[in-house]
Amino acid sequence: MLIFILMIFSPYVYSKNKIEIISLTGLVITKSNDKDIIDICKKWNLSKEDVNNIFNISREYDYSPYSSFYQTPCDINGKVKINNEIWDFYINGGGVITLKSNNIEKFLGCESKKCETFFILPFDGMNP
Repeated sequence: MLIFILMIFSPYVYSKNKIEIISLTGLVITKSNDKDIIDICKKWNLSKEDVNNIFNISREYDYSPYSSFYQTPCDINGKVKINNEIWDFYINGGGVITLKSNNIEKFLGCESKKCETFFILPFDGMNP
């Protein structure tokens, strides 16, 4: 029973997969009236190594976790191979990662303290 609980609640569940970052397409900024966050977005950058670390410390959700994470008007996009499947990824500055492949969508969230250096708005469960 304890092993089952640890598997369910481990923040590193996704790290068991074989992950290879194929490419970083770049930064995409959506229109926003918040000039300050746009300025921060323009400076946000992730390397392939950063993206690999994010995938390894994020956890997979069975649903879209957007209500638990802050959203920014910027994403870093690219392609990743996970267990020999190619996925498009969209990493939002608030810590949510969306994966898309062949009409399938998966969601990851980076909740760990280790994630804070990678994101504009680190995870706090949307607590003020």
